[in-house]
Amino acid sequence: MAASRLPFRNHPDRDTAIKEAHDRPFLPLTVPTTLHHLAFLTPDRASRLALYAAVFGLESAASAPHTVREDGDLTVRLEPHTEFMSLTLISASGPEAGAARIAEIAAHTPDSAELLVALRLSLVDEPGPICDDTIGGVMRGNLVLATTARPEEDGFISIEVAVAEMGPAQLGRRIQRLLEAETYRTLALIGIAVARRFAPVLDKLEGDLADVTESLTEGRESDEDILEKLQKLSARTEAMRAATSYRFAASTAYAKLVEERLEALLEVKLEERATLSGFITASLGPAVRTIASTERRQDELSKAIGRALDILRTRVDVSMDKANQEIMRSMNERQHRQLVLSEAVEGLSVIAISYYLLGLLAYPVRALKAVHVLPVSEYVALGILAPFVAGAVYTIMRRIRARWDADDA
Repeated sequence: MAASRLPFRNHPDRDTAIKEAHDRPFLPLTVPTTLHHLAFLTPDRASRLALYAAVFGLESAASAPHTVREDGDLTVRLEPHTEFMSLTLISASGPEAGAARIAEIAAHTPDSAELLVALRLSLVDEPGPICDDTIGGVMRGNLVLATTARPEEDGFISIEVAVAEMGPAQLGRRIQRLLEAETYRTLALIGIAVARRFAPVLDKLEGDLADVTESLTEGRESDEDILEKLQKLSARTEAMRAATSYRFAASTAYAKLVEERLEALLEVKLEERATLSGFITASLGPAVRTIASTERRQDELSKAIGRALDILRTRVDVSMDKANQEIMRSMNERQHRQLVLSEAVEGLSVIAISYYLLGLLAYPVRALKAVHVLPVSEYVALGILAPFVAGAVYTIMRRIRARWDADDA
């Protein structure tokens, strides 16, 4: 696209956004025409490039863009989407040319590109005979639709559209909407297969959670064992959600696209036949509800595991509080015993120190007695001194104890 001449700084994605709006044009169609429409799931860039090479005969490609090419009587259209690529072959000379080209492409299509949709749509002047299992109605523009919605022997679902009067561009838009509706329907229904595949896993997880919750309530197992089981349940649940979240979200988005395409077709009933819109809605509605229900169950399971973990955490916290209270009570009792023992030791220390001090004082008392200075006997003198010595020692010990207590505070 040519660079903008406007005197402003362009947003880096402006050209991409403008190009995207014109990058998928509707192809004009006339009667009679046969369209073969295929859709392949392409999970990675390598499979896209390989499919692109298989369709257009290229050994390699820098990208796999939306491409329309004329190849003799065929118009070949390869269109990339988010997770799949659609291939449409348009022939005005009958179905043989499209079928032959598909056979050639199949020989080079990689196994990683898995087929999802195979439609063969025929544009005719007059409606064909009506069978008992035919469904279809009258679409916008008086297009008469008829299909069995079942694969035929060659694997294609055959759709016939009778065109009265409609311009090629308008007819191309209508048919493109019809092909998109059937393609998106198939992609949306992949989610129901995933939901059914994971249903037993979800049932098992819910049952295991019920058992763990019962053990948590009745206290049959230790908190450590219950915590280990809840952690494993949480990991398994998150793994399941990771494996299904993209597919479920994609199915919901595709279902909305199908509704938009069906609204654009404006199909009404033809006689007593069921309409294709009604058939698609009848199959898609329950599938979407099942997917939504599975998602809700997964969310509720995850929340229930979280609640169980909260209960276990609360119980552990209460147990720890009780244990801490017991430790504090034991520490208080131990401290009280230590205080009693300390006071007893302190009393014994007063007695011991006083005894040794009196022993030391006996020497000067005896000396005073020897020089006839002491008017009483040494025993009387020591007996008189004993209470004063003990009192002095006790006072000194109390002051030392008081100073220690002050320093600790």
